[in-house]
Amino acid sequence: MKKTIQTKLLEINRLFYDRYSGSFSATRSRVQPGVRKFLGQIDKMDRVLDVGCGNGTLARALAVAGFAGEYVGVDMSKELISRAESLLGNPQGGTYHFQQVDLEDKGWHETLTGLPYDWLVSFAVLHHLPGEDLRSQTATAFAKLVSQQSRVAISVWQWHHSERLRKRVQPWSLVGVLPEDVDKADVLLDWRAGKTLGLRYVHTFNEESLQTLAEEAGFNVLQSFYSDGKTNDLALYQIWELAV
Repeated sequence: MKKTIQTKLLEINRLFYDRYSGSFSATRSRVQPGVRKFLGQIDKMDRVLDVGCGNGTLARALAVAGFAGEYVGVDMSKELISRAESLLGNPQGGTYHFQQVDLEDKGWHETLTGLPYDWLVSFAVLHHLPGEDLRSQTATAFAKLVSQQSRVAISVWQWHHSERLRKRVQPWSLVGVLPEDVDKADVLLDWRAGKTLGLRYVHTFNEESLQTLAEEAGFNVLQSFYSDGKTNDLALYQIWELAV
């Protein structure tokens, strides 16, 4: 993918989260069923890094569960981080910190402290990164933030399993991009908030392509499963560990 196209697609998503952080946040108050499967595995004293924390849904769930460790949430959206801090309030136990980072920046992981993290979670993030190079760069950065004993929990959108979402695919011409400029599994999906129409770039992973990304970054895939949505398959989840 050409750098100019990659930059354009990243800007589409940045603009979306700047413009629609309010309506988007309103739909992200509930912990997804797939994420709940991980909550019981996180020890109360663990160090947790939440990459793409959004409005802090996971942080609030940990606080309710009595988490007493260290949580760090990072996101590119200043507006969503502000909402995360406000919604979390002042939990009784544990330490919580939110930080704005841009995964396009090669050095984003070098700004974090408290390494290694016991859990690195990144839910519904990798599919918003355009270009194999950026997705690979991000997964490689994940490997630098954890130890052999750590676990990495990933989820990616399986939008094509939903008839409703399949109807929201928009032509690339809407944003001045040619179909041949993007990767084969890339789509442009709309977001409907009232009478306004937002747009988001999405890369469509399958189990094989997500596993390939993990292995090329130095991980083994421990578990892979589908969850979420009415049909329980709206997201693909994987747990990774560093390869020996």
